[in-house]
Amino acid sequence: MNGLAGEDVPIRLHRLDSPVTTLGPFSRAVIWVQGCPFNCKGCITRESIDPTGGFEMSVREIADWVIAQEGVEGITLSGGEPMEQSEALALVIDLAKDAKDLGIVCYTGYTLEAIRKAGRKDKLDLVSRTDLLIDGQYIPEKHADLLWRGSSNQRLIHLTDRYRAEVEMLTSEGDRSAGVEVKFDASGKLEFTGVPATPGFRDRMYERACGENLESSNEEAE
Repeated sequence: MNGLAGEDVPIRLHRLDSPVTTLGPFSRAVIWVQGCPFNCKGCITRESIDPTGGFEMSVREIADWVIAQEGVEGITLSGGEPMEQSEALALVIDLAKDAKDLGIVCYTGYTLEAIRKAGRKDKLDLVSRTDLLIDGQYIPEKHADLLWRGSSNQRLIHLTDRYRAEVEMLTSEGDRSAGVEVKFDASGKLEFTGVPATPGFRDRMYERACGENLESSNEEAE
């Protein structure tokens, strides 16, 4: 965090949304960070790639937003790339979990092996706070209809047992996309959240929205 520490540290965000049921088990508060080093071909969250885009909120403000969400079981971190702001996100988790028992799902374009091999404390600290890690970059040639993932190289990795039973039950019934949620935000902008079962979803939504300014936030892009 460039030498900064504490609750006032800013995090650059792409979007916040709650409740969300398509990016992890149960109902979730989702934090999409802004900025991603991977720029994956076929990224469905293109607006989140530019590290200078989005908006800023402090660690404390984001934690307070999470705490205020009613009926959510946990937090999902997405992007963008959460590992690029890992130290600040770890503090958000600590503050939010001081108030509520929350499970943590984290998407990352890095593989778990690469994170561990690099040995960076900030990234390892975020991993240590994560219950379910969904790792790997989105590869359009490997696009598949999978639970919470966009391509077959991406993995559901249990770092704790918190979600193990739920994930094993869902995948045993058929490893299928949880679908997408479509809604309008307070300004009337159409948004969708989730992992489309088929490629090209974003472009089709643009066409069907008849020129609406469509905002997408989901995990086909990781």
